[in-house]
Amino acid sequence: MSIRAKTRKYLLTGLSYLIIFFVVSQGMSWWKSRGAQTGNLSGFNVELLDGARFEISEFSGKPVLLHFWATWCPVCGLQEGSVESIAQDYPVVTIASWSEGEAAVKKYMHDNGLTFPVMLDDSGQLAQSFGLKGVPASFILSPNGEIAFVETGCTTEAGLRLRLWLSTLIE
Repeated sequence: MSIRAKTRKYLLTGLSYLIIFFVVSQGMSWWKSRGAQTGNLSGFNVELLDGARFEISEFSGKPVLLHFWATWCPVCGLQEGSVESIAQDYPVVTIASWSEGEAAVKKYMHDNGLTFPVMLDDSGQLAQSFGLKGVPASFILSPNGEIAFVETGCTTEAGLRLRLWLSTLIE
């Protein structure tokens, strides 16, 4: 077998693995988010830990990131820098679900230098009303408040930013 034939074989094998990985990961993403809430959230508003109100309707015309996380979740910890960065450019509200109480969330935010808006959902009731069974999970809202994308599990900052941008094209 010539070098050219071997190279072609390795490239086709690599491409096949890449396609299989993509299909499997998309299937897993769909499976994990199959019960997630859909619809319009333009009326959604919450009270944040600092006492301020976060109302989606205030950001009409802009995509919004709604991000569920927990203080004890190591995967959530991997994403906190991405969420913090995105919060500098887009409206973001995070929901600390199944965490250890207000004091623990405030301490976690302080210890990790996080400034994004956060709401406490200790019981996980809000997360469950969104159809979530675990964290992290991100809901990307289009500029008119429709849930455009749902991501469960680990995702990248680039992936979240891409979805935020794509949500502006969906209207």
